[in-house]
Amino acid sequence: MIPHVYWTPYLVANTFALIALALAFWRPNAARWIGVGVFGWAAAINTWTAWSTPYVYLEYADFATSAGYRAFILGWFSEHVPALVWSIAAGQLEIAVLLAVPHRILRMIGLAGALTFLLAIAPLGVGAAFPFSLTFGAALAVAVVRQPHMPTTVEQLIRWAPRAMAVALMMMLFVLASDGWFGATWIERVTIFAIHLVPGAAVLATLAIAWKRPRAGGLLCFGLAIGYAVLTGGRISWLALIALPLIVDGTLFMLSSNDARQTA
Repeated sequence: MIPHVYWTPYLVANTFALIALALAFWRPNAARWIGVGVFGWAAAINTWTAWSTPYVYLEYADFATSAGYRAFILGWFSEHVPALVWSIAAGQLEIAVLLAVPHRILRMIGLAGALTFLLAIAPLGVGAAFPFSLTFGAALAVAVVRQPHMPTTVEQLIRWAPRAMAVALMMMLFVLASDGWFGATWIERVTIFAIHLVPGAAVLATLAIAWKRPRAGGLLCFGLAIGYAVLTGGRISWLALIALPLIVDGTLFMLSSNDARQTA
């Protein structure tokens, strides 16, 4: 669950990541420079925070979804906060510089560092605004490595993979809706069951739009992911089961757009 006080920054962070991901298909350089800014800003904030109020980093233990992460934060990390955070900040600054340089290989090294960091903070759950790190990592990957022309087999895979994924997700949601078949009266059962069918119906409507307009379908998938995060109160297990596949599906729909592939 997301504590009430964290709702605003949680929604802002994930909306920002989805905007960056969408932007990566239209203006990859702009999305890359957003990555430069984010990692540069993070380096500055972490440097200052580790010096002024290092104890705040221990609060992440309350949000960690991994017992190993929690034990690490409250154990060795708690005794060496400034030194370790300053090392992380230095790495973040290096990532920002590598993403900014014109040399493609150096950018790829910077991307590898960025993805490593973003994956490493994912188990912090709400503390890292999950699934922000995965969405923003996808945005950077698209911005840095996307090519304007792809082999035909890859194009076909990208074209049909999101459609197949959407169908599978829709079917799963319809099956889960059967859990709503309860209630004291027949009318209550039908009403509750109909309410439980709404998520699957939303995915079905998105699939119908995305079949001909993949870019619009991708944006709708991102919107559904945010809406689902709000409705479930930020439960990590449900986000991983539903919201994350929606983000992946939205990314693939955007990639399958001919307009997206033609943008250099």
